[in-house]
Amino acid sequence: MASIYEKFEYNINNLIGDFALSRIAVAVSGGSDSVALLYLTNVWAKKNNIELFVISVDHNLREQSKQETHYIQNISNSLNRKHYNLSFDHQNNFSNLQERAREGRYNLMTNLCLELDILALLTAHHEDDYVENFCLRLERNSGIFGLSSSNINWHNNIQIIRPLYNIPKSELVEYLVNHNIKWFEDESNLSDKYKRNLVRQKLAKEEDYIKADIILQQLKINNLLDDKFKPELISAIAEAVKIFEYGFAFLDLVKFDKFSNEVKVQLINFLLIIISGQSRVARFYSVSPILELITQDINFKNTLHGCVIKRIQNELLIYREFGKKLPKSQILLDKSIIWDSRFHIIKNQETPNCFVTHLSLEDYKTIKKQLDLEPLKNLSCKNHNAILFTLPVVKILEKVIAIPHISYYDHDMRNFGVSFAPNFVSRFTHFC
Repeated sequence: MASIYEKFEYNINNLIGDFALSRIAVAVSGGSDSVALLYLTNVWAKKNNIELFVISVDHNLREQSKQETHYIQNISNSLNRKHYNLSFDHQNNFSNLQERAREGRYNLMTNLCLELDILALLTAHHEDDYVENFCLRLERNSGIFGLSSSNINWHNNIQIIRPLYNIPKSELVEYLVNHNIKWFEDESNLSDKYKRNLVRQKLAKEEDYIKADIILQQLKINNLLDDKFKPELISAIAEAVKIFEYGFAFLDLVKFDKFSNEVKVQLINFLLIIISGQSRVARFYSVSPILELITQDINFKNTLHGCVIKRIQNELLIYREFGKKLPKSQILLDKSIIWDSRFHIIKNQETPNCFVTHLSLEDYKTIKKQLDLEPLKNLSCKNHNAILFTLPVVKILEKVIAIPHISYYDHDMRNFGVSFAPNFVSRFTHFC
């Protein structure tokens, strides 16, 4: 029987493959899973002459977190590894906190990885986590895509690698005990407030064959996804979708109709994420009414997930809708910024006191006669006015000095460029 390190080594070498790495990061919380991951990774990194960085995130929610951070710092020092402690600011907003904290945690860690020129981040998701996730998603009536799992994901263009995927928690704990290594227990894991904890408690009472059966089901779904549905989704995107630099998309409904329902749901979600700039997919129950409307062969206009969805004959137009939550104005201090999580604005030469924002109605009235909207009008099937108000504009004080998308520049101030660059990576469509 292979030792835990042998399993870990096989997993990580197989997951990384030919992806040459000189440095790697590991996310460590102080719990048994991540502490075990740190020690296993340290052995592997030494053996392969890879520089290892340790990252922890304090969510500022538990008194114990400061002790955990201090402990991780001490471990890192003893292993002669650089440790970074990051802090998540929840701003005293406790609504949907678990999801927001997770998103914030990954943003913090991957941004640091980008700064340190690290291409891969290891996390401690183990076999029991995969089983729990499957049960939670099954309870939510997730489809094939939702029930599938992946040992490599992407966030902020950083590889998130899970080398413990087939190692149960009991083996990780046994490894720590055998090596006399301390860890912390998160008291929130005992709370009945979280659904995951209830699922974990229920699974703990089941026979081993139940867990083994879930793992087998997961494997079958993953194989089905890889063999059938992922290639079909890639084909659907290539054949039926057109995405424009203006930040809108058209879906060819005639071509869309030939694909399976699983792929249709995923494709609509893919477009909603790309166009809205959001990082989370819409739930199936939200997308389902749109699919039903499409089958009725009538023109319609709906809003969903920060987007307007409008049927025009045999095409579906999807463009950004701000609603009540307008994107924040951003000062152009650096050479470039990302605005509305979708547009990359570049400042080609120094232009002081300028900022990027959206077009207001008053702005439009002032410069309307100077705008050439004909190209946008032709591309968007005469939806140019609505889309115009979703584009980034550059202002100094209250004056619009540039709308790069439509080549509007005040007094030849052609100092700005723009590209559509949504910060979204899907585990179903991302290749490296």
